[in-house]
Amino acid sequence: MAASRELIEELYTFIHPLAVRAGAILLEGYENAGKAVSLKDGEFYNVVTAYDNQIEEFLMEQILASYPDHKFIGEEDTHKNNNVTKELTDAPTWIIDPIDGTSNFIKQIPHVSVSIGLSIHKQIVLGVVNNPAQKKLYTAKLGQGAFCNGEAIHVSSCEHLNYANVAYEVCLLHAPKIRNKHIKRIYHVGSHARRLLAYSAVVDSLCMVAAGNLDAFHIEDMFPWDCAAGYLLIREAGGVVTHPYGGPFEIMKPDLICAGTESLRAEIEQLIRKADQEKHVGGGDSE
Repeated sequence: MAASRELIEELYTFIHPLAVRAGAILLEGYENAGKAVSLKDGEFYNVVTAYDNQIEEFLMEQILASYPDHKFIGEEDTHKNNNVTKELTDAPTWIIDPIDGTSNFIKQIPHVSVSIGLSIHKQIVLGVVNNPAQKKLYTAKLGQGAFCNGEAIHVSSCEHLNYANVAYEVCLLHAPKIRNKHIKRIYHVGSHARRLLAYSAVVDSLCMVAAGNLDAFHIEDMFPWDCAAGYLLIREAGGVVTHPYGGPFEIMKPDLICAGTESLRAEIEQLIRKADQEKHVGGGDSE
């Protein structure tokens, strides 16, 4: 069962001004050089600020005030109640990343966004991404195209990796259990791409693929809130999004290759398969 166009339009009209206000909170914090930073789970690389929590609380409170039965999947889970879930159901579910690119946010690097996706009947039907530092508001409604500041956007037409600018999250190397996998993939993809770039911002990278600024992006070992809105933006902008091994993309385990063209996506897939068949680098993933 699909969500009706009328319901999608109603919820888009509702969430759009909230995304704008959330962006204003982000920008206030972005311009504050004295941000307090704490670690999540004691991991040196997993940082959070009070603004992450403030934005998520604001969005959840506003949504629940109008739609008390709606569910949430969010990064910070600051608003502990029965509406926060770890499972995707048929219920309208908001998938929220209050600040994607927190490390960039702390250092005033402008690849930082509020990301809001909406799933109904386990299908992503809305995506809104606000990057106030770059003055860019990306929006997508299922079946109605993708936009940045109200102007239609489209993926690039690049078909071959030798001519492609590709993004990859090299920050994943900080995690020992997945380090070797990513070292090998970075080597193979980076050796063939015109440029391999890293922005430490999954949502912003997905938006850049949707807008044709990047030709492709590969990410693995992420979370639903990193990819929900960006996935819809790319699809609505004419791009392709699949599992790294070519199967269908799954929002609850959002490993993906996305690209403007299927030929480019397939070329990256083949290199990932080749990398994964090689022996471990430096003695093993557990080091």
